[in-house]
Amino acid sequence: MFTCGWFSSGRGQGSIDLLTTAHRKMADGFIPGGIAYVFCDRGPGETPAADRFHGVVRSLGLPLVTLSSLDLRQKIRQKSPEAEQARRDFDRQVVELLAGYETPVAVLAGYMLVLSPLLCQRFLCLNLHPAVPGGPQGTWRQVMWQLMETDAREAGAMLHLATPVLDMGPAVTHCHFSLRGPGFDSFWEAYRQKRRSRSQGEIRAQEGDQEPLFAYIRTQELRREFPLILLTLKNLAVGTLMLTAAGVEANGRLVPGGFDITDQVEAYLQAGQ
Repeated sequence: MFTCGWFSSGRGQGSIDLLTTAHRKMADGFIPGGIAYVFCDRGPGETPAADRFHGVVRSLGLPLVTLSSLDLRQKIRQKSPEAEQARRDFDRQVVELLAGYETPVAVLAGYMLVLSPLLCQRFLCLNLHPAVPGGPQGTWRQVMWQLMETDAREAGAMLHLATPVLDMGPAVTHCHFSLRGPGFDSFWEAYRQKRRSRSQGEIRAQEGDQEPLFAYIRTQELRREFPLILLTLKNLAVGTLMLTAAGVEANGRLVPGGFDITDQVEAYLQAGQ
């Protein structure tokens, strides 16, 4: 049976919702597999949000493994020369803690640390990025603004293998959607009107995430994130796709650029699953 590990920093409701949804989809057979363990880099009592996350993990009957990254995060924030060694030491402890779980695949679901080479070598870590392969890099906010600034015609999301270089691992699956049509055109026109008198930087400073085109693109991208993750796990579980260190294979052949599951994602949304 297909099993995967689950890495999360447990920072909010989104982390809980994704975990509980994936667990439910496995329990009802939509994804023929299971979650072998949940690893959280926040320890007991460290934050109320993490404690809530820990409680949900236990309520689902899943093995919970924790190791606080507080010291590492402090070194990273302080730009300490010891930060990279601390990252390697932390990941070495993680590997030791998870040594008893024989599953090579791990889902990074709201896990807020960049991985060291050691962790990337030990696990095939699936990470979500809110753009199609070859699309904008950076945080989700940076991606949304770049899409607007370049007058992009489509957006999407992908799962890729995590590497020590952020967002640079080979794509595994992806989906895309058009940024044109009845739902988008009025927002684009209003944004272009603003750009005639203001720079994007001024719009960002004044409106931020509430800018209507920005907000609508993000809403449409977010709608597809859970389905993309769940359907990727389903494809892996039934054997349609296979993960390797070089990327994803289908029918025994590597799929450069990742496997497009847009049709599956849209069908999932239409079915209201």
